[in-house]
Amino acid sequence: MGNYRPYTFIEDMEKMRDFLKLNKWDFLKLYSYLVEEEYDATVWEYVKRTRIAYRRKFKIININPRHIC
Repeated sequence: MGNYRPYTFIEDMEKMRDFLKLNKWDFLKLYSYLVEEEYDATVWEYVKRTRIAYRRKFKIININPRHIC
C-alpha cells in the first residue's frame, strides 16, 4: 500500500471548470463525495501539466528533469 496515489479528476471537464472557478472549500462542498487528498492531488497534477505546457510553448530547456514535477 506504499504506492497509493489519490484519484485526480483532471480529465473531468465539468469538475475542472468548477475547480478553476471555486475555492477549495466551496469545491469540496459541491462535490461532497471527493476528499481533500483527491483535490490536492489534482492541484499537483494541474501545476505539473501547466509547467510542462509552459516549457513547451516557450521552448524552455530544463537541465534536470526532476524539476518538472
